[in-house]
Amino acid sequence: MVENEIKKIHYGKSHTFADSMKISVCFKKRPIFHSELADGEIDVISVSNPKIIVHDCRFKVDGVTKTIENTEFKFDNAFNDIQSNEELYFYQVRPILDNIFNQGIVTIFAYG
Repeated sequence: MVENEIKKIHYGKSHTFADSMKISVCFKKRPIFHSELADGEIDVISVSNPKIIVHDCRFKVDGVTKTIENTEFKFDNAFNDIQSNEELYFYQVRPILDNIFNQGIVTIFAYG
């Protein structure tokens, strides 16, 4: 069911350079690990820049019928698990390097 939902997702818009915004919040999806796949886990996150979609597998009120509830979260940039860290660097870090080296104030917070 999740695979069918993922097929419905359209490709997102092109990424925005971080220096064109005062604050930039981005998301980078990590690939699902082989150990997770071996344990029967499924990938329930889709990325369509600038948003991510979480596909939540649920049962309807009858307790039998399966359904998927999609929840979207919007960011300034969203990178999928296939896109490289170099691409993230190109859009998020490289544009603000001049500011860093010219006495600017920059904070980069990375989690995960």
